[in-house]
Amino acid sequence: MTSRERLLAILNKEKAIDRAGWSPLIDGYYMSSLPSGKDIIDVFKEINADVMERHVFTWNSSLDNKRVGMSEDSNSKIFTENGVTISEELKKVEKGTLLTRQYEIPGHVLTAKSIYTKESPFIPFPLEYYIKDPEDIDAFMYIKKREKYIERFSNFIKEDERIGEAGIATDSSPTSPIQEIIQHLTGVEKFYTVFFTDYLSEIEKLIEVMHEKNMEAYELLANSPASVVIDYENTSTTLVSPAIYEKYSLPYIDDYADILHKKNKIFLTHRCGKLGGLVGLLKKGKDDGIIDISPEPTGDLNIWDAREAWPDKIVQGGLDPTILTQWSIGRVKDYVKLILNKAGSRDRLIIGTADATPKDAKFENLKAVGEVIDTNDCILLN
Repeated sequence: MTSRERLLAILNKEKAIDRAGWSPLIDGYYMSSLPSGKDIIDVFKEINADVMERHVFTWNSSLDNKRVGMSEDSNSKIFTENGVTISEELKKVEKGTLLTRQYEIPGHVLTAKSIYTKESPFIPFPLEYYIKDPEDIDAFMYIKKREKYIERFSNFIKEDERIGEAGIATDSSPTSPIQEIIQHLTGVEKFYTVFFTDYLSEIEKLIEVMHEKNMEAYELLANSPASVVIDYENTSTTLVSPAIYEKYSLPYIDDYADILHKKNKIFLTHRCGKLGGLVGLLKKGKDDGIIDISPEPTGDLNIWDAREAWPDKIVQGGLDPTILTQWSIGRVKDYVKLILNKAGSRDRLIIGTADATPKDAKFENLKAVGEVIDTNDCILLN
């Protein structure tokens, strides 16, 4: 099988697979450690991996269509979309590059700050959140209702064709409202100590507004050229309890699955945290697979246990960041053999990283994973 054939067979839950899939989550974290201009497809090939490129968008948001990044030449931008003025500024500070972003509407300004660092040049660490007070909730709902989604289909098609038989491109979709609020709008501490306790009805109204807009985005995704859509939930019992997940996450994610399944899309959810307390609820979900699964110490679920717990789902992940950054080549190879032995049949299985491949992951350890799968997993075990 070519890598493209193998991945699509696994993702379509077919039984006849020549070997387990091997596709780490390679994005800006790991790529930032490599020489400038290094091609991501070449990186996958060099470690004998199946290309499953992430974040190849078929869409964009009108409120974020001039998104800035650490490598931008211009350090400030301002634009107005549908009555909302968005300003962005990058500023060099002692610990890295500070990103300040504001939404301005009549009578109100929402401000968020985050910082790119040497350790995390791809996604900045949050310093200040948009929603700080109850009044900010209404302002954010006003802004969200005015958000529009823009097709970027040609961008996706071009990259998927460039990948060719080496693998596939995947799209990224909006996160469920509760996760987005906790991670990016209020922060986990203030969410539980202030908003969820004292302003739950306002938070629930915000959730419904965000969900309605998400449904619009998923309709666009359903009609896009992407065959695989990934929702980066970052699910973890360090963020939500089982009860909160069941009420505020599960039904919303199921709605997104229903939209995508009508157009025969494969819907995967990225859940890189502690999942042990959510195993039963995750089994109920309508998503086709759960990916970037983390064992200890980052998470608490081995990939072979996830495979057993979710017999109808695709599973991907299993390699904690410490394995790739700290272990010897021999120990890595032994662990991959352990995964293959415990996993049993190869259908629905893609060995990969638990969340993003770390910036300081050892190349020889990544390559060792591919070598084990190529040389020790060539016999069909289905």
